[in-house]
Parts: sequence; structure tokens; C-alpha cells
Amino acid sequence: MANICSLLFWKESQVLPIDFEIGGVYLPPIAQALLLAIPIFMLLDWVLRRMGVLRLVWHEALFEGALYACVCATLILLMGA
Repeated sequence: MANICSLLFWKESQVLPIDFEIGGVYLPPIAQALLLAIPIFMLLDWVLRRMGVLRLVWHEALFEGALYACVCATLILLMGA
């Protein structure tokens, strides 16, 4: 019975994200994702502008905010995996 329960509730060992300390300032994983998302977002924004996609968007600022949120969410999910 214990063997069945251990199979049902088996979890992979999760690796915890690394906490950085820069100059005595603690940088939690969420802040790391937010900072890492900035250059990725800027690159995506540049590519979308070059392709002309932003001309088709109704409200450019809302689109860019949503794009940044999506990049942040993706990084947070990848950091937790």
C-alpha cells in the first residue's frame, strides 16, 4: 500500500531558484526575472517594429505592456521548471 501511495504522490525533486546578492542588496528570483525580461522584451519589440506588426495594433502602449508581462511570465515559468 505504501508503494502505491508513493507512486501516486511522487514528485520530481525541484531545484530552487538561486538568490543573488549584489552589493549587499538581496535580489529575489521574481526581480531577476523582471530584470532579465527587459532586454528580451526590447529585442522582441525591435523585431516587431521592423516587421511592421505594431502598425496593426490598436493601442501600442497596451500591447507593449502585455508583451512585457508575457515575457516575464514565461521567464518565471522557466525559472521554476
